[in-house]
Amino acid sequence: MKKINSYFLYLSGASLLAFSGNAKAEEVNAESNSSIGLEEIIVTGEKRETAIQRAPLSITAIDSAALQERNVNEVNDLNGLVPGLSISKNEGSSRIVAIRGIGYETSANPNSQPGVAFHINGVYIAHVMSLAQDMIDVERVEVLRGPQGTVFGQTSTGGAINVITRKPQIGETSGDVSVSYGNYNYAKLNGALNVPISDTLAARVAAQYMRHDGYGKSIGVPYVEKYDLDDANNLGLRASLLWQPSDSFSAILSAQTFDTDRHGALQKNVLDDTPGARVVDQDYPSTFDLTTRMTDLSMSLDIGDFATLKSVSAYQYMLKNQTADTDRSAGAFYVHTVHWQDKSKAFTQELSLSSQPGGNVEWVLGGFFLRQRALKDYLSLGSNPGLVYQGMPIVFATYSPYQHTSIAGYGQAIWHASDELSFTGGLRYSWDKTTGQPINFFNQFGPAAPRKATSDAVTGKLGIDYQITPDNMVYFVASRGYKPSGVNFNQGAWLVPQTYKHEIVKALELGTKNEFLDDKLRFNLSGYYYWYDNYQFTAEDPRPNSGGSWNIPKAEIYGLEAEASLLPFNGLRLDGTLSLAKGTFKGDFYTIDSQSALAIRQQASIDLNLPQPYVSGYGYNPGVIAIVADNLLNTNGNKVAKLPGVQARGAATYEADIGAGTLTLNGEVIYRGGFNARIFDQGPLDKVPSYTLVNAGIKFEPHDSSFTYSISAQNLFDDDGVNALFTDPYGALTTSVEYVNPRQVFATIAYRF
Repeated sequence: MKKINSYFLYLSGASLLAFSGNAKAEEVNAESNSSIGLEEIIVTGEKRETAIQRAPLSITAIDSAALQERNVNEVNDLNGLVPGLSISKNEGSSRIVAIRGIGYETSANPNSQPGVAFHINGVYIAHVMSLAQDMIDVERVEVLRGPQGTVFGQTSTGGAINVITRKPQIGETSGDVSVSYGNYNYAKLNGALNVPISDTLAARVAAQYMRHDGYGKSIGVPYVEKYDLDDANNLGLRASLLWQPSDSFSAILSAQTFDTDRHGALQKNVLDDTPGARVVDQDYPSTFDLTTRMTDLSMSLDIGDFATLKSVSAYQYMLKNQTADTDRSAGAFYVHTVHWQDKSKAFTQELSLSSQPGGNVEWVLGGFFLRQRALKDYLSLGSNPGLVYQGMPIVFATYSPYQHTSIAGYGQAIWHASDELSFTGGLRYSWDKTTGQPINFFNQFGPAAPRKATSDAVTGKLGIDYQITPDNMVYFVASRGYKPSGVNFNQGAWLVPQTYKHEIVKALELGTKNEFLDDKLRFNLSGYYYWYDNYQFTAEDPRPNSGGSWNIPKAEIYGLEAEASLLPFNGLRLDGTLSLAKGTFKGDFYTIDSQSALAIRQQASIDLNLPQPYVSGYGYNPGVIAIVADNLLNTNGNKVAKLPGVQARGAATYEADIGAGTLTLNGEVIYRGGFNARIFDQGPLDKVPSYTLVNAGIKFEPHDSSFTYSISAQNLFDDDGVNALFTDPYGALTTSVEYVNPRQVFATIAYRF
């Protein structure tokens, strides 16, 4: 606690005084006039427009200017911008998003659901692998923290992220183009064009291409001197058509595509002693291909002064192909994922009816439907004689189709009892069904029967907020979030069931939002406490290759978050955030991690006088399985995974007129404290260390010109910060390190018309 207190004192000051990169949620006022306060931010938060300082919840909005300054291309690049947000990669591919420690600890199971719901223009993205796509033509990103169990529903136990793109504008011909180039042969080209077609019709098209050489290298791939890892070769396209025949009706039809074809991510085995953090010795070429397609139709109809009827329909397609050096090493023993395909097709439909703003009671009623058909097709090979099955060196193979259906109805109302006092109440009923047909290579038990899991829950929120003055508000909210159950594809398990339970998070949050000094100082503070029921995690079974998703009955999480912005004098803006958090599991629950189980199996083979040296096939010996089952670990008191104890950011922006134009300097310092990568505490296999990163930039906008020139530097001091650790729960059982991106310096020329 003494250490946390010292961090609190240091970082509280840093958050307001440090000269560091600008991860702002609002732009500095264009006039840089000290007599003008901080800009008002309008967010859609809970599917209604409101000023961010009047929204009684923890929400952060990041505009396009801040996204560009930080070179945010995809969701993983949001690290450090939002209090309590932590994002990592699983197996170098799927994005693991956690807010306040609530994330996705079952990512090895493709039909399980994340804890943070991800949306593009309100469309729920059905497959977590789609989060690896670039964000195209973005207006802003909104991040809601805490369970969103009313208007967002399932998979939002931790919160929700909504990417909001730019919309077509009628009667306006406009566009922009930008070109960037930097080290690692980084090249990025952006372009967008808005075209009015008629008095009621307009179109907008946008394209983005981004590529760079690998941030890391492998020296062990045969016939290749250095094999690039963590490179990029991405192409995204987006087109929208707006039809607005009257003031009361509008429809937007959009289509978005994304394609990437590149080498795999750099994941360094903790046992790899090759010099250099970004150099590995792996003997199999890793690759990653991703294709996403989405078409959506949004329609809005004002029904007089009564209400607005909205419809959002979407079709999504995702195809990912991947290969990997699963054991992250070179040598006689190998485990290689030679084929890994995830495929998903999904249709979503949401209808809502909401009151017109401004009344004493604001309300919304809605319904949601999702139907997803998906597939996991996986083949991993190995050379260890103990892994041979019927003469083939197959470690594991599965072909497992699954389906997910979700239906929900919700309602929420806000009663403005007076100009100062408001009450919020909302309920949502959710029903989910997941079915799957596991087809596994290791199938000594015969054909697996189809599996089905259904779950339902009533979630929602109750809240009260009071406007003490026009610039100062306090709020209190109690909420409940839900994540559905699912099926496992295991067979022959001793402990881990074939289905797992749905997850519930109950939360209390007390917060205050304030503006002082004629709106030149903004300070928001919130504290929260969560009760977790049936925490979903990836469990090892005493029998090898028989694990899956399981539930720890209880966990508790609590923390404190602060955000501040200050305009101390003409042209200077300071921004800062601070998060303190702690989470532990409560009550007795016994399980085992894959690394401990491996060590126990090796010792058990000796104790049972099995021929040595140990081979993996001994794990299926009934005596060995029994010994593992007798050595389960109690999770009581263990830390909740992916929950940094301390996170902080300090940022500064200085803007000045230098005669020929406006010069803007910005900089940022980000600190992220250490945390456990999993629910276990196996020392170097789980301890993710802290890091501190520095970003900086400079921008020049000539007067009477549509051009802008800028230089940006991310990770200025080229820190080898560890973003996450990943322990493969199956197959090779290796632990690998994911590093933050190295120093990236690039220049950009942008033109608007």
